[in-house]
Order: sequence, then C-alpha cells, then structure tokens
Amino acid sequence: MLTEDPGTQGQGGFELEVGYSSARGLPSGGRAAVLAPQLSWGVLPDVDLIVNPIWVQERPPEGGRNRSLGNLPLDAKWRFFDAEPLQVAVRAGVDLPTGDESRSLSGPYAGLHAVLASSYAWESSSLLANVGYVYSRNPGTRRNLPYATVAFLHPSEGVVRAFAEVSAAANPDPSRSTWPAVARTGVMWKVTDWLDVDAGVEGRLNRAAPSFAALVGVTVHW
Repeated sequence: MLTEDPGTQGQGGFELEVGYSSARGLPSGGRAAVLAPQLSWGVLPDVDLIVNPIWVQERPPEGGRNRSLGNLPLDAKWRFFDAEPLQVAVRAGVDLPTGDESRSLSGPYAGLHAVLASSYAWESSSLLANVGYVYSRNPGTRRNLPYATVAFLHPSEGVVRAFAEVSAAANPDPSRSTWPAVARTGVMWKVTDWLDVDAGVEGRLNRAAPSFAALVGVTVHW
C-alpha cells in the first residue's frame, strides 16, 4: 500500500519489505519500474529507524532505457499514540541525492519529508489515513509537495487480507496544477509468522497519473 501504517517493530525487531511496481501510461508517455527494499529496525518499543533505497528504470517514449538508484530516504518513525481502537505515528526523514542526476532520476540536493499516519480499527476491519509533505530543492520540481492517502483493510488480521485505497499528491511539475490521483487494490497473504507476500494493481483517477501499475511485494519479519 501507499498508505503508511502507524505500527512499529518493537524493540529489537526487524522487518524487510521488498516491493516492485511496473507502471505504464506515464504523463510523459513512457513506462517506469521501481524496486524499493525497505529495512526497519525497532530501536525502542515505539520507535523505528528506516532505510529505503530505491532503484528506478524508465523507458521514455522516444526509446532507450534509463537505470539508476533514486534518492535514498533515511527515516525515523515514532508511534506516539496507541489507545485502541486508534493509533497515530509520525514518520520523517531526509532524501539523499544518490541517483543519476544526468538521467533525471535524482536531483543534486537533499530533500525532506514527513507523514502523519493513523489507523482506526473496528470489528474486523481497519481504516488508515495519511497526511504527508515532501520538500524538494531540485531544479524543475515544485518545492512543496503535500499529499494524502486513505486505505481500507479487511480483515485487520488473518491469513488473507484485502485492501483498497486512494491517494492524491501535488504535481511535481510546476507547470501543472492537477494533483495526480490513483486507486489501488490488492491482497496480502501471511505465508508464515515471519513471511508475507502481496500483489495488487493501481489505476488512475485522472490523467495526471500513470494509467496502470502492477504491484508485488515480499515482507520478512524477525
């Protein structure tokens, strides 16, 4: 899911998420694929440190292929409110410019980001909501990029769970005012206590977003 869960790993716990997405129908007319492994380490019962390297491959409409690391997010996540049925956390960090600037897959400057993540559980379902903000200093990109997501998860716990979500974010192109908006749906399968797999699809809600994306992921806990 795009929506951040307010849960943390617990002190001494680790989680590795490896997500892959392949999108077509970009506003530029090309295609893109993103591989995004994320490692979370519970340094305190309610605090995680997170590293999230991103590998990007783009195929412009004129042909060819661009491959590079993207920006490298380094984050901390703090679950500061936990009183059933409501949980609230904040995740914030820096985006390091580790990608190939010459191929427009990264910028020359570090950026900042933060998101307020909440979940509300009732009966066997959960509603998750995020309000976030990204600050970018890269040339040709809008500096202030707010976004919001809402997701519905059913059941909250179980071997097989399904989700549906919608998301909208400020357009990074300063010449365009329409916020790209998308909807996602998919399923998550708890194979064992330490292994989850998931798959889903994404469709656009307006023409500012990619027309379609396929999504797969694996999560390991220890």
